[in-house]
Amino acid sequence: MAIATLRSYRLPTQPAYRQVAVQGKFVRASSLTMRWIESPDGFCRFCFLAKKKNGNAVYRNRCRRILRPLFFGMVPSIKKPVWAMVVVTDSSEEMTAERLRESAFKIFRKMEWNGADVGEG
Repeated sequence: MAIATLRSYRLPTQPAYRQVAVQGKFVRASSLTMRWIESPDGFCRFCFLAKKKNGNAVYRNRCRRILRPLFFGMVPSIKKPVWAMVVVTDSSEEMTAERLRESAFKIFRKMEWNGADVGEG
């Protein structure tokens, strides 16, 4: 049951990815770049990208595993739903879980999503 709800937070199709990539506005933090548009369907949806040139599959999966719960957990406090593409800009040598979390919280603050202080140490 939990898996189905997590899947509902994902961008649905390739045209949706393209729409966000072409029309999206930028928000940047040290380790992340987020491109976003206002949600056409009224639901928050995300995709997480870690590029192949920055690290192997283990690294890319780890980035997504760290980011998904942070962004999905923020959904209830987002007043205007967005479709967002979150790109990890750190290479595997620079990336740490703490650095990714700090960048995510910085993006939450820039987007003025309430609850951005939740979970900060």
